[in-house]
Amino acid sequence: MTARSKQTAFFDESRATGALFAEVVFNLPLDQTFTYTIPDALKDQVQPGVRVFVSFGTGRQTGYVVGLTSESDPDLKLKPVLEVPDSEPLLSASLLELTRWIADYYQSSWGEVIRAALPAGLEEEIPEVFHLTGQGAEALESGNLSKKEYLLLDALSGKGKRSAKQLRKQLGPQFHSATLNKLRSRGDIAAMLPNAKSSAQFKLQKSVLVKQGVAPEETERLLARAKKQKELFALIQKKPITLAELSKAWPGYSPLLSQLKQKGLVETRQDKQERQWDASRAKNESASTAPPFTKEQEAAYKKLDQHLKSGKFACSLLEGVTGSGKTEIYMRCIEEGMEREKSAIVLVPEIALTPQTAYRFRSRFGNSVAILHSGLTNIERFLEWRRIRDGEVSIVVGARSAVFAPFKKLGVLIIDEEHDSSYKQDTSPRYHARDVAIIRARQQNALVVLGSATPSLETRSNAQQGKYTHVKLDKRIGKTLMPVVHMVDMRIERDKRKNFSILSRQLQRALGERLERGEQSFLFLNRRGTANYILCKACGFVFDCPHCSVSLTFHGSTRQLLCHYCNFRLPQPMDCPDCKGEVIRFSGFGTQKLETETRKLFPTARIARLDRDTARKRTTFEDMFDKMNSGEIDILIGTQMITKGHDFPNVTLVGVVYADLSLHVPDFRSSERSFQLLTQVAGRAGRGEIPGEVFVQAHQLEHAIYPFVERHNYKGFFAHEMAMRKRLHFPPYSRLAVVEVEGEIERDTEIAVQKLADLLNPLLDQHKQVELLGPSRAALYRLQDRYRWHLILRTDTHQPLQDMLKALRGDKAFQKLNTGKIKIAVDVDPLNML
Repeated sequence: MTARSKQTAFFDESRATGALFAEVVFNLPLDQTFTYTIPDALKDQVQPGVRVFVSFGTGRQTGYVVGLTSESDPDLKLKPVLEVPDSEPLLSASLLELTRWIADYYQSSWGEVIRAALPAGLEEEIPEVFHLTGQGAEALESGNLSKKEYLLLDALSGKGKRSAKQLRKQLGPQFHSATLNKLRSRGDIAAMLPNAKSSAQFKLQKSVLVKQGVAPEETERLLARAKKQKELFALIQKKPITLAELSKAWPGYSPLLSQLKQKGLVETRQDKQERQWDASRAKNESASTAPPFTKEQEAAYKKLDQHLKSGKFACSLLEGVTGSGKTEIYMRCIEEGMEREKSAIVLVPEIALTPQTAYRFRSRFGNSVAILHSGLTNIERFLEWRRIRDGEVSIVVGARSAVFAPFKKLGVLIIDEEHDSSYKQDTSPRYHARDVAIIRARQQNALVVLGSATPSLETRSNAQQGKYTHVKLDKRIGKTLMPVVHMVDMRIERDKRKNFSILSRQLQRALGERLERGEQSFLFLNRRGTANYILCKACGFVFDCPHCSVSLTFHGSTRQLLCHYCNFRLPQPMDCPDCKGEVIRFSGFGTQKLETETRKLFPTARIARLDRDTARKRTTFEDMFDKMNSGEIDILIGTQMITKGHDFPNVTLVGVVYADLSLHVPDFRSSERSFQLLTQVAGRAGRGEIPGEVFVQAHQLEHAIYPFVERHNYKGFFAHEMAMRKRLHFPPYSRLAVVEVEGEIERDTEIAVQKLADLLNPLLDQHKQVELLGPSRAALYRLQDRYRWHLILRTDTHQPLQDMLKALRGDKAFQKLNTGKIKIAVDVDPLNML
């Protein structure tokens, strides 16, 4: 085995002739490569970017080839590569280089990063069945094939349709996945998906076709006295026809079709086809023409177009207020790139939350767009990834992992809502998709556009320093104005007006006015459930989660107490388990209770709720989208799901029910996130011709962020928050890394934390620029029966931090500590400090 830093060959160098060894990494937390010999039979197949099956430890493991070399340690007894399942590399040289950078920067293993860059369904057995094509039959007759190719084609010629599993069983050691893939890409065999289940991305399409092998004379004899059957058979004989098409062409076909099937003349087949996007669903979008630019949009686009035409790397911040037309600028940039035969990646926080985004891109670009989202099964994700790799699409719209889309000529990367924390992965490898996109664009001389109405302080600071081009859109499109924001002090509502309702009187009145005028409203509350705090009134016992350091939330719809972190559940208590008192107090409120109260106040209103409890299926978002557009919903209640990407012209009122909620989070970014969230949800109002209003209900209106929210003043908030960060020496004025230690036994975890601190002390002496904060208990000290501690490392620039972390992870004492029941994770540039 060789350390990553001692690799002798990589990428182009590794293609040198005479390479006898493969450098392999695994999807394991191991910061090194492993050397394997390459058998003569596999020399043409083993290359950087392919998977290999090898012996590892006591079993067989899938590895990833990252380089080839002609040298190895003569003292090592090396094992051979057993099999290569890929006919071509899954990762190009540039993507391998990108994954290497991610592994180094985010302090994770190279194999873990490579696995994260590949589609989830890659390792699953795809239920395809293969059959011989006409081209394949000719190749088989010609005999101009390798032994492996001949055996595989011969197996298909004799047995008809066969799955990979059946072929593997039939051919035994003579079966090779790479050969199967090679024959498929060459066109000698074809595949289909039989008996597939319908899904959000695919649908079942049942077709009827003429059965092969029946002699024309026999067909004529069987249909001689059946005129209607003969006519139907003639129709089917022209080409395979779907049952839906047949129903339109021949109403009442079923009895005739059954008779043709009984005579053995026709057969039905069930195919899995991708659902085609229906442009009519995008109510306000043209499927053919782009809307004209405003002067402000035109000026912004010209700046971006200069970068596109230069063909050099550039990163631009597109800072535009909500409703200013940022998406149209994205699409024009993509069009310009496509004219230059370049592809595009569009990242959105969560595609399942923003079906509107998908519709808008489909309406403009049709089937040139691949949509990657959490509603796909693993196998469907792989099939979509394969479409991208094979060049069948030019644009990918997706969430975080879409940044790895296997495009060969990338021209534009769009990061919509670049400030959103969902771009940061919270498990290893803990990469930030925005920053990975910038590195990838630099590799390929592409343009990155970071779009937001409320950019992260780090991004806005980079633009201010000139590292990014700064493009601004200060006005909404047309004559649409920003909504008027009203601040409501709920202390006055409760103490002076004796209003103990969740909704203030001003907001109740505004809701009633919208209902009378036939307009729509949003009510935003970023907390699920009915009551978030349940206690015994007699003794003060609080119903906490036995596995996490949080209280249980009561959900009235299921009459259960639920932990939102580990999913622990209890039935609704009838008495106190501590003192047996029968008076149980349900305090606080969430979206369920808000929905109940709103229905009582407005019994005739059509009310819907959108949160994690109601959105179990991806179709929930699309159904809500359709109902909002068709006016079937008067009041939509929801968590932050309703703040992202929605554009409903008839929404003229937004009510923020408890604005202080996100300010209570013990994180130095809580003010920034609260401002972003409130600004985004306020931006849902008044996007049509009717002006919008926003009511922000709060108990701490003296907090510094509220005047900036009221005036839509991002510039003022940025200056205020930057001054605060500078005094506290927090990002963007410093760089952070969190070393998190967790374990099942509390005392053992404390001991491990102290040992880790002892390991850090000599490293701190060597790296004077780095300071250690902690160790301290994490804000969420216990999660899923594991105790958590944080050690925070802080410095002015990232390089000293990287050097120190690399030295720490290479220490054998650290590696020994990070085993068994103690787990240590490193999070570079952390966003979640809980």
